[in-house]
Amino acid sequence: MVRKYMVKIVAITILLFIPVSSFADDNFALHLGLSTIFGAASESYLHYKTNAGATERVVYGTILGSVPGFAKEIVDSTQGDNSFSGSQMAVNILGALAGSLIANAVNNKIQINIEQNRKRVMVSLLYRF
Repeated sequence: MVRKYMVKIVAITILLFIPVSSFADDNFALHLGLSTIFGAASESYLHYKTNAGATERVVYGTILGSVPGFAKEIVDSTQGDNSFSGSQMAVNILGALAGSLIANAVNNKIQINIEQNRKRVMVSLLYRF
């Protein structure tokens, strides 16, 4: 219950920092899409490689998924004709959060098992309804 409210509060806060003009920017879709992929990949890694709970995985997946966008903004700020964009960083965080939430939902429903013996490898997929 607390997790649902926390996610809504974070999403609304991020949206408040995104100017309406950002939605017309071509970079908006690029930042959102790439950060969604990074957030999903981060949560998936944490899902299968750690014993962290769902909320922790989503939070850390969002943080890790935002790192590439943050690095890009830092590089942009070192260039003379460009600067750090808070609105693009907010879009990066929103995308990473969305990716983490989607990956968490999918990873909780799907289980992939890989078993290997001397002669063959068996991969099984289990989907929980």
